[in-house]
Amino acid sequence: MRDFWIKCACILLLQFVLIPAALSNTLTVDEAGNVLAETDRYRVRFRDGVLIHFHNKLTNETYTLPPRADSNEQSGISIQYNEGEYGKYILIDDHWEVVEVAYYSDYRVDKTVRIRISIDADTGELVIRQHGTSERVVSIMWGCGYLNSQKMDIILPASGGEIIDAATDTDHRGFEYPEGWAAQLAILQGGDGGFFVRSTDTTFRFKGVGYNPTAEHFGISFRTDNFAPFRDKNEVTSVEWRLNAYQGDWQVPALYYRDWMEAAFQPMQPPAWVKDLELVVYLNLRVDVLPELAKHVNPSTTLIYLLGWQRAEKANFPTPKPEFGAFLEAAHSYGFRVMPYTNVVSMSPDDPLYPEFEKFHLRHPTGGYKLGYRWDDPSYPDSVAYINPASKAFRKYTVAQHKKVYEAYPIDGFHLDINTLFRNDSNGLVDGLTFPEGNILMHQELREAMPGIVFGGENVHEGTFFNTNLAQWWSRHNKQPHPISSFLFSPWTIPYGFHVPNPDGEPELYRSFQEAYVVWGVLPTIRIRAPWMLRNPVMVKTQGFLKSVREGQSWEQTWNIDVGMDIVGDVNEDGVVNVLDLIMVAQHIGIEKPSNPRVDVNGDGVVNIQDLVIVANAFGN
Repeated sequence: MRDFWIKCACILLLQFVLIPAALSNTLTVDEAGNVLAETDRYRVRFRDGVLIHFHNKLTNETYTLPPRADSNEQSGISIQYNEGEYGKYILIDDHWEVVEVAYYSDYRVDKTVRIRISIDADTGELVIRQHGTSERVVSIMWGCGYLNSQKMDIILPASGGEIIDAATDTDHRGFEYPEGWAAQLAILQGGDGGFFVRSTDTTFRFKGVGYNPTAEHFGISFRTDNFAPFRDKNEVTSVEWRLNAYQGDWQVPALYYRDWMEAAFQPMQPPAWVKDLELVVYLNLRVDVLPELAKHVNPSTTLIYLLGWQRAEKANFPTPKPEFGAFLEAAHSYGFRVMPYTNVVSMSPDDPLYPEFEKFHLRHPTGGYKLGYRWDDPSYPDSVAYINPASKAFRKYTVAQHKKVYEAYPIDGFHLDINTLFRNDSNGLVDGLTFPEGNILMHQELREAMPGIVFGGENVHEGTFFNTNLAQWWSRHNKQPHPISSFLFSPWTIPYGFHVPNPDGEPELYRSFQEAYVVWGVLPTIRIRAPWMLRNPVMVKTQGFLKSVREGQSWEQTWNIDVGMDIVGDVNEDGVVNVLDLIMVAQHIGIEKPSNPRVDVNGDGVVNIQDLVIVANAFGN
């Protein structure tokens, strides 16, 4: 192997800078080239840029297996070979000499990777920094290998909050910060403690975390990306990664990180009415639902997420329908809060102003092609372009359009759809800003233009939580939900459901949401399409859900409302609806206020044909 490297053309340089620390903190390089780091909390060893041994001195636990085979994690850089094409990772896979060693590869351009490790004397954290050089550098990565999959679980604020353990049915997983990996934290939980890796970046560099399993162990990697375009990038410097051991459960490092988030981003506290919310109801612009809904809920603690209030036009931003004002007046007369849906980063290609903003249309970081919602789907008539909010002109127009609604109508908030879009735009800087910087500035300018109202968002992450007090929580792409994301964000941004299916109309789809939302502690959320859903006794889960909220049940009890609930039409209570139930109802036809109230299925005080129809429709349940 060494002869092969010597024959090749390019040099990779690995260098460790070992800085003095307190007497209890030591950094050394042994004869085999392994870097050893030790504090009063942990003892770790690196080989070839990879952490291959971790011992927690607080709990006397070792989280790694002896390196018998090739590690499933390595360190290196990723490059872009040609315009529009990602190159593969250039990895380090030979042993080190004492402090510095040269490697050779057969690629066309020189590549250098430097990894610097130090120990923070104040916190005891192991600090890892990287620098790489090459032509068209996309990213730089380091990893931890040989982690014992039978003793370690990975807990990530990703996909709403997720845990990956030995029982998780998954292979390689990757999570992109910040849209997929919402906070720069990875917790590796053992039996009595564990270790965590975090970043202290506040500039919203794009980065990622990867999970790579094998039969008996797994690896985890941490990547930092350059800002696109990459064609002129000849070097990359990683964010600062920090690693430390802890004793206890996952909340120990999560609280530590949450305190850092609060200090770094200074999120705003939600107003009192948001903290008091008990329910979010998705409604269309139908005034006739309001009086019926008011009978089933406490309006003062119910937020209406309003859809369908805008004119059906191709123009980009909100133009209210004529009945919007009457709806608001009626809703507020009952005491409801109202948050209309809107969008702040998208524009229809048919919008008369799209040609003006087309130059800010978001483009793929390597391919350079335009991006948008179903942008390349010719079968979808309402595709939209994603516009880079770093454009000052686009932000000014967006804010002005929303302010018109704010000044004309007494809304309580705006739901900002797709507001968590933070992308690496191959257009590069726009008006001197990255896409994330422009998005954050958009939120700030909206807040300043419309004081006193609350903003909700589609999902939440580290770049949006300090400007939004409500957020839809996706339940998709999650293998095994965990409450880590709610723990981190919910003191400032309260989660509610993402277009939750109706529990009576779509019970199987509803169950997938329900399972995750119980774990995450999501604010009860339901969709009501018409008044009949609140009157029809067949809608037993819908009405049971609302009753649970009304009676002050916990959020977990409300989401689990179907557990143990009576089956509609099961008159004899044998757990199934069949001909026996029909016979019991038929025997009581015409009887008012029957002695067995279950035969009066719809509860209208008389047994008649309507009760028979309900039972017949429920056959097989």
